[in-house]
Amino acid sequence: MEERNLEFDDDGKIKLRKGGALPVGEEGEDGEIVIDIPDLGEEEEDPAAAEERRKAALEQSRKERRTRAEQAFDEAEELFAAGDYDGAGEKYLDSASLNGADWRPWFGVVRVQTRDLTDFSGIYDCEQAYDKAFRRMSAEDRAALAEKYVPSLRARAESCASRQGALTEEDNRRREEERPVIARACRRNLALTVTFLALFVAFAVSGFSLIPFVRSVPDNSILIPCIVCIVLAAALLVVFVAFLMRLFSARTARRRNARAGTTPAGEEARMLAETEELIRSIIDDLQKQ
Repeated sequence: MEERNLEFDDDGKIKLRKGGALPVGEEGEDGEIVIDIPDLGEEEEDPAAAEERRKAALEQSRKERRTRAEQAFDEAEELFAAGDYDGAGEKYLDSASLNGADWRPWFGVVRVQTRDLTDFSGIYDCEQAYDKAFRRMSAEDRAALAEKYVPSLRARAESCASRQGALTEEDNRRREEERPVIARACRRNLALTVTFLALFVAFAVSGFSLIPFVRSVPDNSILIPCIVCIVLAAALLVVFVAFLMRLFSARTARRRNARAGTTPAGEEARMLAETEELIRSIIDDLQKQ
């Protein structure tokens, strides 16, 4: 039994006692007021009810997030239709952050980056969004997108293939036309390089071989030829290096000419081939069951 005594100025006391009535034989002292307070135990919360409330609150939060995500997605669609791609991209990302399980905002990011699957120069900037969209969409969603996009994508791929073939033929023709010119340049530069190397060696050997005889012959009759040979050797060395660099450039051009796709037409054909491959991979993803 617990008692609490409260002192008052008039020396009176109030005893607060928990637990029920006074036991038999126990009475309050003179001048005391005894109040019995029943012992009320704290009521424990039902775990099942608490779990239900927690689930209800969580479900309500999810509904609110989905509602906000849907609103952001609708705003993004309106901005995209109006041509505001930057604004649409931000709204698509807002929607995805609120409801990441929905594939539509992720695919919206892809549409923004590719201008609705018409310009693929920026598709590699949204690879993660592309993967998330296709992982989350159902077979029915894929079929609907395939019906919308595959015809135009297939036509674009066929156009790329046709243009690529024409540009590849042009690349081959240009390389064949340039090949004799490059071969002549290689032969000419090789001959000149060897010639100037031989002249450099001859004059260098002559000049340095005359140095020991400069003092042995009076009137500097050996000094002048020696200086002339050394100066000519230095000049020939410079010319030799210049033609050697031209020879390296010519041989590099010959190796480049031997590879397909090295002309401007070939470069464009290579880019078209990459675009065609990318488009066909998107078609495969859309048609995947």
